[in-house]
Formats: sequence, structure tokens, C-alpha cells
Amino acid sequence: MTIQDIGSRWYKFDFHTHTPASSDHKAPDETETDWLKALMLAEVDCVALTDHVSGGWINRIKSTYDELDTSEEWYRPLNIFPGSEITVTTGQSRVHVLALFDPSCDEATITGVLGRCGILKDHGDAEITCATESVDNVIDIVQKADGIAIPAHIDGPKGLLHNIQHWNQELESWLNKIEAAECINLQFRDGVNHQLQKTCEHLALVQGSDAHKASDLGWRTTWIKMSKPSIEGLKLALHDHVFCVDNGEENPNNLPDLYLSELHIEKMSHCGRIPGHPANFKFHPLFNAVIGGRGSGKSTIIESIRLALGKEKELEGLDKLNTDLEEFTQGVTTDETKINVDLIRRDDLFRGAWRKNEPAYIDKYTENNWIRDHGKVSDRFPVSIYSQKQINALSDNPNSLWEIIDKSKGVDYLGWDEIFKAEHHTYLTLNSEIRKLQLELECKDDLQGKIDDLDSDITSFEQGGHKDVFDANQLIAEQTRQIKSASNIDDLKDSLSLIEQFELPDRVLVSEEETDSSKEINSIHSDFFEVITDIIKDASKLSERLDSAIKARRDSYLQSTWWNAAQKTKDDYSDVVKEYEERGAALNPDDYERWLKDKTDYQTQLEGLDEVQKKLDEKKKQRGKSLDRLYVGRLYLQKKRSRFIRDVLTGNSYVRMTLHPFSNKNETINEFRSIIGVVDSFTSSIYSPDSPKSILFGLLNSDKNIEVKNREIQKIKAWLLGLDENTPTETDDFKVNQRFLNTLVKIKNERPETFDRLTSWWPQDELLVEYAQDPGANNYKNISKGSAGQKAAAILAFLLSHGDNPIIVDQPEDDLDNALIYKLIVSEIQSNKKRRQIIMVTHNPNIVVNGDAEYVNVLHFKNGQVQLLEAGGLGEEKIREHVCDIMEGGAIAFEKRYNRLKVL
Repeated sequence: MTIQDIGSRWYKFDFHTHTPASSDHKAPDETETDWLKALMLAEVDCVALTDHVSGGWINRIKSTYDELDTSEEWYRPLNIFPGSEITVTTGQSRVHVLALFDPSCDEATITGVLGRCGILKDHGDAEITCATESVDNVIDIVQKADGIAIPAHIDGPKGLLHNIQHWNQELESWLNKIEAAECINLQFRDGVNHQLQKTCEHLALVQGSDAHKASDLGWRTTWIKMSKPSIEGLKLALHDHVFCVDNGEENPNNLPDLYLSELHIEKMSHCGRIPGHPANFKFHPLFNAVIGGRGSGKSTIIESIRLALGKEKELEGLDKLNTDLEEFTQGVTTDETKINVDLIRRDDLFRGAWRKNEPAYIDKYTENNWIRDHGKVSDRFPVSIYSQKQINALSDNPNSLWEIIDKSKGVDYLGWDEIFKAEHHTYLTLNSEIRKLQLELECKDDLQGKIDDLDSDITSFEQGGHKDVFDANQLIAEQTRQIKSASNIDDLKDSLSLIEQFELPDRVLVSEEETDSSKEINSIHSDFFEVITDIIKDASKLSERLDSAIKARRDSYLQSTWWNAAQKTKDDYSDVVKEYEERGAALNPDDYERWLKDKTDYQTQLEGLDEVQKKLDEKKKQRGKSLDRLYVGRLYLQKKRSRFIRDVLTGNSYVRMTLHPFSNKNETINEFRSIIGVVDSFTSSIYSPDSPKSILFGLLNSDKNIEVKNREIQKIKAWLLGLDENTPTETDDFKVNQRFLNTLVKIKNERPETFDRLTSWWPQDELLVEYAQDPGANNYKNISKGSAGQKAAAILAFLLSHGDNPIIVDQPEDDLDNALIYKLIVSEIQSNKKRRQIIMVTHNPNIVVNGDAEYVNVLHFKNGQVQLLEAGGLGEEKIREHVCDIMEGGAIAFEKRYNRLKVL
């Protein structure tokens, strides 16, 4: 879908052009195609063909246009307004007046008008041909022919005001007859006197190229907003030039990144049940008005969109509104009801779909098919929907606006919260790790005590002289073990014994009849047998030698100095054992070894605890830095919120908002209770306006200054962290109930992580909303003191003052007087629709007409069904009639009211 599909749009209009039909054309050989192609390349949408006193090329141009090859790369649609530049004499000079007519007109229309102006010959030559009628009459003739008279280059040569700076009655008469003037200098009115300025101020200033060759076409143009490119649409635009005429160079047909394009309702009990008449409601990308008499189904549109976009949860907490939506869902939808909202996001087409008893889902139009897409409709398509009741609820609780503020791109609370929660998790994790390390360090004193006891045992043992005896005995025992191990030759003795016991085989190998060969074999075997026998004898001798060596070694040991010393050591050790037995105690040498081993183990553990202490100190530093980051992050959120409020409301003379840090009373009390898990008791201890020493009293009643607030918060946290069984119920700062104190101490001991959350907690900010009774006087009052209308106006002013996502508002005028509607809503609509889509359900004509709705859906209730009676832009006569009938009671009633007020 493009912006020109429905409703009003901006058309690039060249108001003054010439073809070779004009005698002063600079390229007489140019063709009709050359002329059309030049305009298309300049991306002109509408052109006034205004040859000098001639309509000679109009039919030729229109015929050629109809025959163009639309597949040409340079081709684009062009709306041709037949016309002529008429030369008129004022008595003192000649002036040019452009006459423009509907695209349906042809050369005959122009020729007839020129004839009535007295131009019957020499068509095309502005120098020799002149109207015989006066300026007044020429204007009348053009307008009676349903055309528009526009003075050409009014401030230039042959312009109606060329070299004229002062007012006169004749000029006033001419200027009051026209709606627009072509000018060379858009600021030309600044150079004339005040009275003439006032006479000209109603004029729409437009521009034309005044091209006399194709290459100059479209170099000076004006953007005109019309429902359809027609003379009627152009008249309306020029009449309403403040909203519908733009002389800027940039294309004002800007599409928002996201907008609703259509609502489909099928088989609702009172909508979408007529065969062959589906309930489809289209929307323009910019400003849409939905109008209709009471009971025509305007609210059906809003609630259907709310359901299809998954916005039901936005009404949670607003009981009456939530009930209304529930009644709508249960009362008028059926199991067969289907609601679809088509949305355009950049170049992609999506659909939010709702079916009863199912959550809304997303479809995407891909390759001529609707395919189920991912995510939640409400998350992916941020559309704001507000009913008047919602606006009233917001005005009664301004702090609920934080949710709206936080969703803005400037604040991006979700992005901030993701980072903040990650840091908060880090902080809580560090606290948990610190407690584990502290638990490990609790055994440090116990370890040192054990080491001291072991030192006492070891010292007592060593100072009694027993250590030397014990060490000597241990040494002898070890040496004895080593000697015994080194002298172990049991395997060798066993091996020699096996040789001695070896059983010899038969001496004779072959016993049969002797032959030469058998003798030879037996001889070989006999020789081998002799050798084996000698070996066995040798082994027996070696065994005897081995026994002698063993005996000699034993005798040498017994005669050695070592042996005598070893015996003495053993005797000394026996004496010590006997001494311990006489004391009634047993000497266990293993105890001393165990003491030494245990002491070494404990000392190793103690050294390990030094590392734990270092780690604990580092974790505490990290925790402090993490807490600092959390505080800075919280301040950053406040900064983003304040900046957003300032940026949005700068220049807004009706509403003012101020962020008071950490000052939201109700949220602070509720959050504190939530953290400690105490829902509704201990009011006098937690917060009571009658208890100055209640915990939160100082915080919530102190100056709304961040330094003061922060000191109060730190005071609360310090008191909480210092709580134990001996904490008094009253201090200089706080006085609490003993049961509450016991509760807090129990929480601290059993759920220390609760106190971690308290130390990392900062209360919610307060949003002060003020309104101006007299906008511009800089005299603001708290919104709580305003009337329903003033409250609603302030909230609505804010809602309309920011954002680029689609916004839908249901009957915002209910509590507002017409002055506020015009000053506030209409101006905000004009500002908003340049960047976002607006859909406004209303029965106030100021909103529709002065807001200059690009598209109007007119509803009526017929045959038990909500139906679309008419839809289109305000430039369409039928739409204007419906607006007048529904909102003003009809043209006659409106005229009578106007005349009565005018007389007064």
C-alpha cells in the first residue's frame, strides 16, 4: 500500500506552464511527448496548462497523454488541469491572471471562458491580446465557469501587486474575490504596508515554473493536499491553505515506519454478518477520524483493534475498563468471530489476528500467502490505544504514566532494565559468595586453638627428653628394617635348594639293541649327564658357602658397635615405656607422629584461609563497585526520564511534568513491604504520617532533592544492616514495634538475601504533573486540583506530544470544552500526523475538520449491524456532508447557530 491509495495526499503541483501554443515559447519544435516527459521526470503530479490567452494545446496534450506507453521507465501518472494565462488591463497597466479548471475539461471550456472575457482572436499572444473585461469581471467569469482565478506572479512584472505597496479599495475588492496567488517571492507580503498585508493574509501562496520550454517545467512547484486531484479538491486546499498548501521542496508524503492499514471483522454478533458485505475498515497512514451517531459502533472499532493487537493486559488494574472489555468479548463475539488488523511496517505486510479463547497471533504476507510469524503482537507492533476512561484513570494516578514514558525510545526502559538486572544479579551473587567465604573463615580461631593444643603436647613430649629416646629408637627400628631388607637372600637359598633337589633323568637314553647310531646318541647323553651331575654338586657346595656367609654376617653384627648401641637404645626406650606405665599412661609413639602430622595439616589449612581472606577482601571490593554501578544506573534512568520529559514538553504551554527522585510514596511503601515480605501489618513501624520515627517517614517527607533522599535511604539501610537481638526498638532516627524488630532480625538471620535486596533497593521516582489554567501565563497547578476536563487535557497533551508509533484515541473530547479541543488537540494532531498515524474516534467536528483528517470512516448501525456508510477524505463532498450532518446537525442547523452567534 502507498499513501495515495486512500484519503488525502500531497500532490506536487506546477501552477504555471506554457506549450508551443504560447507565442513566446522558447522551443516551438518541442512535441507534446517532450512536454509530458519533462514533467514526469520532474516527478510533478499535477500541472496547470496555462498558455497565454489560449487553450490550443489542451486536447493535444491530453490525447497524447492517453496514448503514452505506461511501461516507459520515465512514465508516471500526471493530472492535467486545463487553463490559460489571461491578460487583463487595469487602466494603468496589464496584469496576468491564471484560470484553472477541472481535469475533465477540455479546449472548448477554455475557449468559451476566453470568449466571455472578450478574447476572440490572436490566441497565444499575450502582448497583442487582452481581455475586454475588468479584473473583477474576469475573476467572476472564471469562477462562474467553476474555475479558479489566480493572479500570476503577483509580485513580479505584470503581477497584480507589482511595485504596489499600499492598500486601496480596488485592490481589496480584487483580492477578496480570490483564494490564492502565484508569487515569485514567498515573503513578498513582508514588503507591503500593514493594511495591504492584512488584505492579503487570506491568500494561499503557490508557485509555478512559468516554463516556456520543457527543460524548465517543474523547477518551481507547490505541494497541495487533496483527496482527489480535481478542481473541487484544489479549491478546498487553497481555502484551507494553512494545512493544505506547502511550498517546501521536500515531499511531505512521509510514511511512518508502522501503521494500521485495515481492520477486518467477521461474524461478530453485530458486525460482519451480512453476506457479501464484509466489515472492512481502511485506515490512512496519517490522521484518521472515525465518526458516526451514537450507537453506530465506534467503540466496536476500538475494542476490535485492541483484541487483535493483544492489548487487553493494558487494562489490567483498571477494573471498570477491564470489565467493559470482558463484556464486549463475551457479549458480542462468538466462536466464529474473526478479527484481523493489517499493519504495514516499512515494506512488509503483517496481520494481528484474534480468535475467541486464543491469544492474538501474527501472520506475515509472504509470496501471496499469509504465514504464521513469531513473537507477540503487542511486543512487535507498539500501538498506543487510549479510551477516555483510560485517560481519566491516568489523570487520577499520574505515576502510572511511567509505563508510557519508559516505553519511549528516549528512555528504553527494557534495554536499561536488562543491564540493571544483570548488575543486580552480580551484586546478589557476590553477597552469596561473601557469606560462603565468611563461613569458611569462621573456623580460623578453632584451627589456631587446635594447633596450640598440639604444640603443648609436642612441647611436653620433647621437653621430657623422650623425644631423643623416641627418635633413636625410631632410627634403630628403621635401620634394622633396612638391614633386614638388604640381607634378605631367601630367594637365592630357595633357588639353590631346588637345584640340589633336582631329580636326574635316566643315564641311558636308548636301551634297544645297540647299533652304531644308538651308541653315538647314548654317548652324547652320557657326557651331558656328567655335566649336569657336576652342576648339582657345585650347587650343593654353593649352598654350604651361603650358609657360612649368613652365619659370618650374623656374628659380625653381634660383635659390632652398632649392635651394642642398638641394644642400649632399646633398653632406654623400654625404661621410658615402663616409666609411662608406672604413671598409669601408655606411651604411643604414633601419637607424636600424629601430632606432628595434624599440626602440619592445620597449618596448611590456616595458610589456605589467608587466601580465603584475600579472596573475601576482593569480593567485598567487587560488591562495593557493583553497588556503585547499581546506583549510577538508577541515576542514569532518572536522567533519561527527565531528558525525555524535557524534550517532549519543551514549548508545551499546557502541561508540565517534573521528576522527583525516589519520592513515589505508595510505590516506596509497597516495594519495601514486598522485599521484607510483610504485606499489611506494622504500619506504625514502616510508615505512618502520624509516626515521625517510622522507618520510611524521613524518606517520604524530606525535601525532594536527590542528595537529601539518598542520605535518608542510606540511613535506613545502615540501620537495617546493623540489626541484631540487642538492637533497641528506639534510636535517634527510628522507633519500631518490638514484634516488628524481632521479625526483621529473624529475616536477617534466616533469609540474608532479603537484606541484600534491601541494600540494593532504591524507591520509584515520583512524577508531578501540572496543568496551566491559562496556557502561556506560566502559572501551573497540580493536576490533582484540576477539573475532569483539565486533567484529561493535560494527560492527552502529553500522550499526543511524543512518540512515532500509531496512536488510537477514543472520544477524547468527552470532558473537554471546545476551546481546549481547538487549542490542544487540534494543534497536537497537526504536529503528530507529520510523523505518526493517528486514529481518533470522535463526534467533535473541530477534531475532524480543523485537524484536517486525511481519511474519515463514517459508521452507521443498520439492520442490526455496524456498517461503513462512507469513507474518504475531507475533499470529497459526500464526506463533508456526513461530517456536517452527524456533527453539526446538518448544514441548516449549523448555519442558524452560526448566524445567531454572529448577531450576538
